[in-house]
Amino acid sequence: MTGSALMDFLIAVIGLCLIIYLIFMALDFIAPDERFKMIAKYAIGGVALIAFLVAIKGVLFGGGGGNIGMTPVNLIEFAIGLIVLMVVLFIVYYVIDFLAPAPFVVPIKYVVGAIALIVLLVIAEKALFGGGIGIMQLGTNLQLRR
Repeated sequence: MTGSALMDFLIAVIGLCLIIYLIFMALDFIAPDERFKMIAKYAIGGVALIAFLVAIKGVLFGGGGGNIGMTPVNLIEFAIGLIVLMVVLFIVYYVIDFLAPAPFVVPIKYVVGAIALIVLLVIAEKALFGGGIGIMQLGTNLQLRR
């Protein structure tokens, strides 16, 4: 075990805890019913456990932090993506309440909520394993073009 591997492990565990905490906070707002919320919690919990085991493998058996690509930028991008998702969902729900006929409000919100949960899982995957969502690179690319 090296000091670098131990630091990679600590960074991965702290980033993992923060992202999982943010997801669980957002699930109450996003999930259209308890079944979807439970599915999302098990999926996120399972991924967190696997990521934790990969980090342990990396520190005990070599390879640093494994395939966990947790960086501060990924955490910020995930939080931005989560906030944008929640704002868009709020606006969509507001429009549905205003425009949709009463018998269709709940089914439409159910489908929209399911899509929002899928988006939440995708941005969580990108933040944990895929190298980020790419929001921060947009600012860098715009500055380079000037």
